[in-house]
Amino acid sequence: MSEDNALLRTAREGAQSPSSPGESMTRQELADAVNVQVNRLSGGRHITPVNANHIGKWERGVIRWPAAHYRAALRDVLGAATDRELGFTRPARARRLSPGPTTAPPEADHSPPASHRRAAAGGNARDLLASLAGPTAHYRRMEQTVSSASLGPAAEAHLTLAGEVVRTRCRTPEGYTVLSEIAGLCAWLAADRGDVDTARRHYARAVRHAERADNPLLVAYMVGSLGQYVVETGQPRDGVALLDRATTQLGASSPPVARSWLSSLHAVGHAALGDRRATAVALRRAERDAGSGRVEPVWPWVFAFDDARAARHRATALARLGDTRGAMGALAAAAPALTAPKPRALAQLDQASALASAGRWEESDRLAAEALRVGRDLGSERILVRVRALHTALPRRGGATALNEELTVTD
Repeated sequence: MSEDNALLRTAREGAQSPSSPGESMTRQELADAVNVQVNRLSGGRHITPVNANHIGKWERGVIRWPAAHYRAALRDVLGAATDRELGFTRPARARRLSPGPTTAPPEADHSPPASHRRAAAGGNARDLLASLAGPTAHYRRMEQTVSSASLGPAAEAHLTLAGEVVRTRCRTPEGYTVLSEIAGLCAWLAADRGDVDTARRHYARAVRHAERADNPLLVAYMVGSLGQYVVETGQPRDGVALLDRATTQLGASSPPVARSWLSSLHAVGHAALGDRRATAVALRRAERDAGSGRVEPVWPWVFAFDDARAARHRATALARLGDTRGAMGALAAAAPALTAPKPRALAQLDQASALASAGRWEESDRLAAEALRVGRDLGSERILVRVRALHTALPRRGGATALNEELTVTD
C-alpha cells in the first residue's frame, strides 16, 4: 500500500492560487504550472500532459519518484531546493541500478548540450537558468492581481540580473529564451503603467532575444504580444501587420493554442479597423482552434488559452463593432477566465461599452465605475485610460452618476 506524500501536498497547499488570491493552489493549477515550467526549461521542445490526476498520484505516493524533468519543474514552482523537501526519494531498486560515476545519470537527457554547459563556467547552466526562470513564472501569475507599479521594479531588477548572467555565463539559446520571457513581462507591466516608451523598448528586446534563441514559437508570442499592444494603443493597422508577421512563425506542428490566440488578436485588430468580414473570419478560426487543442497551458503561455479565454477576445471584438448582443453572450462564456481583478475589470469595460451602444447608460455607468475602482487600486493605467475614453463617449446627463463620482476621486 502506498504511503501519502504529505510534504508535496503541504507544499502545494502552501502555494497561493494564481487565479484565486488567498486560496491554495489546486492540483490542476499545479499541473498547469508544471507543464509550463517543463516546456520552458526545454526551450519549448517538450510538451507534457500532467493534469490533476497526476498530481494526485504523486501526493498519494502512488508514484514516489517522478521523471527528472517533472521533479525539476515541481522544485521551481513550489520553491523547493531539493527533491527530498517535496517528499521524493529514489526507490531502493533505482539506487541499486543507478549508474556509476563514469556514466551520465538519467537527468543528463534533459540537460543542455556539452557546449552549452561549458558556457556556464564553474556552474550548471541548466540549474542556473531554471533558477532565473522560476521568479518570472511567479511574477507573470501575480501580474493579474498585483499593482504593476509594485511588481514592475522587481521584474526590471530581475531582467538586469538575468542579462548579466546570460552575458557572462549562459550565452546559449536557453539563456536568450529566459531573457526574452523576462523582457516580455517587463513590457507588459510597463504597458499597464502607461509607460509607452519603456513598453516598446522591452517588447523590442523580447523579440530580439527570442530570435537569438532560434525559437519560432517564442518569436510568434513576443511579436504577437507587441501587435496586441500596438492595437490597444490606437494603431490597429500597424498592430495587424505585426500579428501577420507573428503568424508566419507558426508551422504545421505549432500548438492550436498559438493559432487560436493569434486569430483572437487578429479579430480585435480587424474590429478596431471596422472590418466586419475579416473579424468574423478570424473569430471562426480562433473558435475552431481553441476547441481542438489540449486544455493545459503550453509555454510560453502561462494560462490555458481555452474556449473561455477565446470568448474574452471575441467579446472585445464584437463590442468594438457595436454588436451588443454578441458581445454580451461572449462575455457570459468568458466568465470562467475572469476570476482575477484586472482581466475582470477589462471585461467589465467591454460590457459597459456594449451596453452604452444599446443605450443602457445607467448599467454602463455602473460597470465602468466598478472597473475604475480596480484600475485605481491596482495602479493600472491600461484600465484607467479605457474608463476615461468610455466616459468621454457617454452622453452628458444631468445629476451625479457613479462613474462621475469615482472619476472625481481619481482625478
